[in-house]
Amino acid sequence: MPYMARSGARGFTLVEVLVTVVVISVGLLGIAALQTTSLRSNHESYLRTQATAFADDIIDRIRSNRDDAASYAVALGASLGGGTQAANDVTDWKNELKTLLPKSGTTTPIDADGSITVTTLATGRYQVRVEIRWGERGTTNPMAFVTTTEV
Repeated sequence: MPYMARSGARGFTLVEVLVTVVVISVGLLGIAALQTTSLRSNHESYLRTQATAFADDIIDRIRSNRDDAASYAVALGASLGGGTQAANDVTDWKNELKTLLPKSGTTTPIDADGSITVTTLATGRYQVRVEIRWGERGTTNPMAFVTTTEV
């Protein structure tokens, strides 16, 4: 039987299939990058929410012990000595920060930490500034959350 030529081309050529595979691959890589960015942003948002909760926690502790509010002042890296309610509250709070927030730095990790500044206002109330620092994956500079309120 002699070979018969086709009257019209049907199907796909190998070049068309390869182009389609390349286009789909680029699209899938874009989706994967988008998913990775979304997860990273979601994790950062979670850590900021945790820092907000920790700041609210220590502010509530200061409110409950308002008469001794000035004793809650503590710097980054420092601790309060003594067996007062303020010292116990700050020690518990700093231990929670170290335990539940990630360390900062990549080569020499630094524990998450916080500071509290208490200023007496003319009205007799106190202005409380809380700063919390923690690490983020792949960064050397710590992330920070700062809030100020009156008690």
